[in-house]
Amino acid sequence: MKLSKADLERLKQDLLQRKLELEHELVSLSSEQMVDGQSQDDGDQVVSITMETLRNSLQDTEYQEYSNILAAIEAIDKGTYGICRECGEQISENRLKYNPNARRCLGCQERAEGKEFR
Repeated sequence: MKLSKADLERLKQDLLQRKLELEHELVSLSSEQMVDGQSQDDGDQVVSITMETLRNSLQDTEYQEYSNILAAIEAIDKGTYGICRECGEQISENRLKYNPNARRCLGCQERAEGKEFR
């Protein structure tokens, strides 16, 4: 089932809002200082390294979501939103509701994930 123009516009506005949130979060993460410059004992150094690793992981995850949102907005603008990039079929409205930046239908996504784990 194809989404109506009103649904697409509402979805685009939601994506644009999330894009702005991610931009702020990414700027904050990239400028956040994890080490205060004071001398640290071994325990403090381990905590600092762990926190830096977690921050980098979060930053990578948010950047991936940001990239997916940009692709979804572009697809809406081109009129190709909701079409599976693998098989060309419509992505279910339910899938798009829960994952608005989905680029594959559920079957193609499962196949792609299965290939990744082999």
